[in-house]
Amino acid sequence: MLPPSHPEKLLGEEPCEPPAKKSKKISTNWNLEAVLGEHLTQPVPLIPVLTATVKDKRATSKLVKKLSNVLPIPSLQHLKRVNSSQDGGKTSILLILWELSQKCLDVLNEMKVVVDENLSISRSGLSAYATTCNERLSVVGPDVDLDTALEDQLNVVFVASFQPVTRAQYNTLRTSPDYWPTNFHPEKYIESQLNGEGHDMWSDLIRGRMERYMDMCQARGGGVVVDPSHGGVIASGHGTTSMTSHPLHHTSMVLVDLIARSQGGGAWDHTANTLGLSFTPTTSNTSSSPDPSEVSSLPASLSCVPSSGPYLCTGYDVYLLREPCHMCSMALLHMRARRVVYCMPSMDGSLGSVDLLHAREGLNHRYEVYRVRRPEGAVDCDKESCS
Repeated sequence: MLPPSHPEKLLGEEPCEPPAKKSKKISTNWNLEAVLGEHLTQPVPLIPVLTATVKDKRATSKLVKKLSNVLPIPSLQHLKRVNSSQDGGKTSILLILWELSQKCLDVLNEMKVVVDENLSISRSGLSAYATTCNERLSVVGPDVDLDTALEDQLNVVFVASFQPVTRAQYNTLRTSPDYWPTNFHPEKYIESQLNGEGHDMWSDLIRGRMERYMDMCQARGGGVVVDPSHGGVIASGHGTTSMTSHPLHHTSMVLVDLIARSQGGGAWDHTANTLGLSFTPTTSNTSSSPDPSEVSSLPASLSCVPSSGPYLCTGYDVYLLREPCHMCSMALLHMRARRVVYCMPSMDGSLGSVDLLHAREGLNHRYEVYRVRRPEGAVDCDKESCS
């Protein structure tokens, strides 16, 4: 591990004693992993659709065009409407008619009609749902004779509910014997988050910095906020709840106030002169432009420090010893942090333990989250709450 030589000089503060509460030493042999949403790490969920087998293959093109016009499926644009397969030298062509609701699926399950291991329904049957299917298909129009164009049996098939994002999701779908063709365009940046290849967080430069930052987090039992454009530490601190008895004074909240102080603000008096808390005023912060080649390889969603000067945590990275709770995670979101890196999971941690808050839909800002994982067999400190 790279020694944190004179970290107090990086912070512009006098040497100070760390808080009494200490964690066990972080191993030098650690691994970094991106904390991503389940829509990226889990297999793509499957949903039921009703399909028809093409009887007259010459009518396939006409059927596809007609169905796309009169029975469009906006939510399944990532799927091909047609799926052809070979079975014993015989080509079978299936068409998606429409997506099935859970209510329709329950009706078919109650009918218990299974053909070739798939739930099926006969268009010529007498059931109420068969009548409903024929009514819906009637919109295809008189220019297509459904009796000669399609087989009588309609089958239930399960298909991808959304377009796969990762290579692993795509490969999982393709290995299924009932795979239905779907669009797939690999996103290099997300793949690099999954495997670390070509990603700046796994570079030697960032790894060296990260080891130093994590040493500082451990020494203070808290966290640091850094400007990744030059690696300088802007704020360093730890939770002060045990000292102030204030329930909001968690590490991240204290860091937020220290950043505000670095920009001429600050709301909590004790962050101005408490031992172990420090910040670098904006006026004395040596700013530099990031490497253009590095910026071009990063997604546009990642914030950068404004050229006009620092604003909140815009473009800053936050390193924490312990995973933040919902309150702290939302505070970092409102502060426009760029990345959050933590080591120890928390009982109430919202970035991996009990929630994936940063991956929720509807947020007006997003930061990336990474966790430093210790080697298998290493003993973590007891899992505690965010503080």
